Amino acid sequence: MSSAIITGAAAGNGLAIACRLRAARHFIVALDRMPIPPDAADRTLTGDVLDTALLAAAFDHACAAADGTVYLVNNAGITRPGLPQPDEAWDSTLDVNLTAPFRWAREFSARVEKGEIREGGILFIGSLATQLGFPENPAYQASKSGVLGLTRAFAFDLGNKGIRVNCVSPGYIATAMTERSYNDPAMNASRRRHMLLGRWGQPEDVANAVAFLCSSESSYITGINLPVDGGWSVCGLT
Repeated sequence: MSSAIITGAAAGNGLAIACRLRAARHFIVALDRMPIPPDAADRTLTGDVLDTALLAAAFDHACAAADGTVYLVNNAGITRPGLPQPDEAWDSTLDVNLTAPFRWAREFSARVEKGEIREGGILFIGSLATQLGFPENPAYQASKSGVLGLTRAFAFDLGNKGIRVNCVSPGYIATAMTERSYNDPAMNASRRRHMLLGRWGQPEDVANAVAFLCSSESSYITGINLPVDGGWSVCGLT
C-alpha cells in the first residue's frame, strides 16, 4: 500500500484531496489545526504545520503503513492581505506557506536517504500568484512564487532517486478562503470573466489533478507547475 500525507486537510482543497486519494486506496495521514472528518483519513493529527514533532509523527505513520511508496501534499496555507503589510503578516505567511513546505519536503528527502521511502513524490500547492502578479499581498505573492522554486529544487535533488516533485496551482476555487468574493455578486462575476470555462473551480478539481500526479499515470512528469484555474492564467490577472 502507498501512503499520502496531506497538510491542511480539515476543509476545502485539503479535505477534497484527502478524500480523493483515500478513494484511490492510499493510506491517508492528514494534519490540520482543526478537526478532520474521520472518513477522510486513516490517521489524523491535530496541530500546527510548523510543529517538528508532529512532522516526524506524520512520516512515521506514513512510512509504517506503506510499502515504500509515500506521497507528500504540502497543502496548508494562509493569506494575510493588506497594504502596508506588517512584519507579523509577512512572517506568519512565509512561515506557513514556504518554510513549512520546505521542512516537510526536507524530511521526505531524509526518509528517502534512509531507505524508508523508495517511490512516490512531493506535491506543492501554488496559486495564481505562483506565476502571475497579485495585488496588495506581497507576502502571499512571495510565498507562492517560492513554492515553484522549491518544486524545481527538490525535483533536481530527488530525480535520481526516482522521486517526482510537482506543483499544482489552483485558480479561484470555491472554499472558505475565497468565500467573500464568491458570495459578492459583483466580485464573483469579475472573477468569472477571467475563467475561460466560465465557472469557479471546486475543491474536487484540485483533488483530481493531485490524484493524477500521485499515480503511476504521471510516472514521467516531474518539476512542473500544473495550473488548475479554468484558463485564468491564459487571460491574465487583470
